[in-house]
Amino acid sequence: MSAIDCRSLVHIYKTADLEVFALQGLDMVIEEGEVVAIVGASGSGKTTLMNVLAAVEKPSAGQVVVAGLTLGSLSDRARDVYRRDVIGYVWQNATLNLTPELTASENLQLPQMLAGRPRNQRSERAAELLETLGLTRIRDHLPAQLSGGEQQRLALGVAIANRPKLLLADEPTAELDRASARRMLEDLGRLRDRDGTTVVMVTHDHEVERHVDRVLRIRDGRTSTETRAETGELLIVDAAGRLQIPKSVREEANLGARVRVRVENRRVIIENADDA
Repeated sequence: MSAIDCRSLVHIYKTADLEVFALQGLDMVIEEGEVVAIVGASGSGKTTLMNVLAAVEKPSAGQVVVAGLTLGSLSDRARDVYRRDVIGYVWQNATLNLTPELTASENLQLPQMLAGRPRNQRSERAAELLETLGLTRIRDHLPAQLSGGEQQRLALGVAIANRPKLLLADEPTAELDRASARRMLEDLGRLRDRDGTTVVMVTHDHEVERHVDRVLRIRDGRTSTETRAETGELLIVDAAGRLQIPKSVREEANLGARVRVRVENRRVIIENADDA
């Protein structure tokens, strides 16, 4: 079973008197235990996709299945349970994950308490996370007393305190210096290796792309390319047979608005409609 399976995913939201198609038939499959970076220009649909995966917003059409759950058909109660037990979310601004009045240890115990874990289990899990994330010495510190890197690692700990199957991270390294960012990415890699957690990150940081299994690029509300270290960049053909050809390729081939497509020796050839 795939960790995430999006099929012809559409999401429309209204702004003023306009309807905006943020996702336009997006297809995406992510396997269990993968670490994937989602990239794309502002307005491409990245944030909307993350909100749908987090069950903050319901898809307008299409289907999205996470850990065997069809998100569009979940009740409000089931969505609350899903956000509590199935996923973890690390915000770009780490303080959104943290309660300022609680110590580091207490912050790690809070999501477990909300999930009904016994006190002794909460304390043991918090101690384990503090050690794993290198935060044991600041266990009794408040968030305001921590460095930016420490806050972000603590936010990661809060997000994974209930051992989620899927971790969503929104620009997890954006506000960190290079050393802290590298430590954060190493923590995410260890999380996958130890617990098999699937990790999906939205990022603009090219350094992140070196620490993931795949990079998926979204353009105009659809996945357009996939990059793996062993294969390089591949174009994605969605379920409707649509293909997004990068602008640089279109310009180099001098492709216009209309093209001809033919198959020759099992190769698909795309050429200008006006070419002889």
